[in-house]
Amino acid sequence: MRAIPIRKPCKASELKIENWPDPKPQKGEVLIQVKSFGLNFADIVARKGQYNDAPKMPFVPGYEVAGIVKSVGSGVKKFKPGQKVLALTLFSGYAELAIASEMTCFPLPAGMTFAQGASIPVNFVTAWHSLHETGTLLKGSKILIHAAAGGVGLAAIQLAKLVGAEIFGTAGSAEKLKLLKKSGVDHPINYTSHDYVKEILRITKGEKIDIVLDSVGGAFFKKDLSLIKPHGRVVGFGASAFSDRSFGKMFSIVPQLISMLTLSMIDLMLNSKGFYGVNMLRVAKENTELFNQEMNNLLSLFKSKKLKTVISKELPWDKIGEAHSLLENRSTTGKIVLNVV
Repeated sequence: MRAIPIRKPCKASELKIENWPDPKPQKGEVLIQVKSFGLNFADIVARKGQYNDAPKMPFVPGYEVAGIVKSVGSGVKKFKPGQKVLALTLFSGYAELAIASEMTCFPLPAGMTFAQGASIPVNFVTAWHSLHETGTLLKGSKILIHAAAGGVGLAAIQLAKLVGAEIFGTAGSAEKLKLLKKSGVDHPINYTSHDYVKEILRITKGEKIDIVLDSVGGAFFKKDLSLIKPHGRVVGFGASAFSDRSFGKMFSIVPQLISMLTLSMIDLMLNSKGFYGVNMLRVAKENTELFNQEMNNLLSLFKSKKLKTVISKELPWDKIGEAHSLLENRSTTGKIVLNVV
């Protein structure tokens, strides 16, 4: 088969389609002929050799796909060859053939394209887990979503709106702020021109908020904790503030890193605040039943038209370098999906 492996830490432009050994499904596994796969920021981190959960190089990245079942391993009862599916793959998705556990594979809803299906597993489950599994999200809850124009951000906006939350969202351009307003964010904030903490407290007349979803980390972290009320929580599911630093610039992030690492349990306890880390790949691997339940909840909402996918760009998979560059440079909103052609 053909695939896009990562053989060593590299630039986006160095990614290319190559020949790669065909995978074979083992017990409880499904072999999928991939039609589309989703791009995630973790792919950027893995390409740079900075993702601890990645397999040893060389490996094929890619966490989410949609396609057609080619064959199944022993014990698989829910799927059969020829069935259209979407799946979380736990790596191996940048390929013509990919393996998924039966528990992380799901029938593609009627009327949904392969590209739409491939855009769901990582972003929407991360958003669901961050909002609903780390604590309670109630009608009227005040929530701040950082990088709200990204894939997880736009998914979280939809889920928070379903509950009736009041949403604050940060972005770095006028174009993205317009998208946030159109998507249902009550209070879009340009973090490059405003201190988002001061702006939120101005809007709320000094009232602190309930939840912060933070995919950025760095200097945002302690500011987020200062912004939540007692019994509030910060949910971290990324640290993009650190991902675009070359070795020569590493010293510039030391103060930010120290500010994150010096948080103590006593600080949280005395202020009745919580911090939760979310790594959906580990959740899917170590608590597969929970992941399966969360995906089924989401697919029910898609089938009832209460949620919609948030694809900003579809590209043929030979444009993988361009896709990585777009995501790495934050030049897009929503989800980038590659089609295997």
